[in-house]
Amino acid sequence: MLNASYVGRSLPTTEPVTITAASVTRFAQALGLPDDGTVPPTYLISLTLPAAERLIDDPDFGLDWSRVLHRDQRFAYHRELRAGAAVSCAVTIESIKTVAGNDLLGLHTDVRDGDGVAAEVWTTLFVAAPGAAA
Repeated sequence: MLNASYVGRSLPTTEPVTITAASVTRFAQALGLPDDGTVPPTYLISLTLPAAERLIDDPDFGLDWSRVLHRDQRFAYHRELRAGAAVSCAVTIESIKTVAGNDLLGLHTDVRDGDGVAAEVWTTLFVAAPGAAA
């Protein structure tokens, strides 16, 4: 079980990462999208999910990544991001709900560039109960 006292906590903001043309190309190709130089709408998952991985290293939180399934993802762009933009991620633990012994972890991430919040990402992860069948 995840530690519900973490709801409302924010993780330290990540160091800025520059979105490279090469990373955008690889992401677009992996999805079968045209490589037209624009950042695919779901590209931010490649930045936001690693920003939340520090929860794995926190034994008090109780997250075992081997029991995690990606359940839902939503994106809201406030302005277009392009290759060359330096962005950082600020993750907040929005909710933890227990359903039939399993946890649903809701995360909200602000993706910031030099002008402020460029996008928001909401992620829901299903965390199977310890001992649940794989």
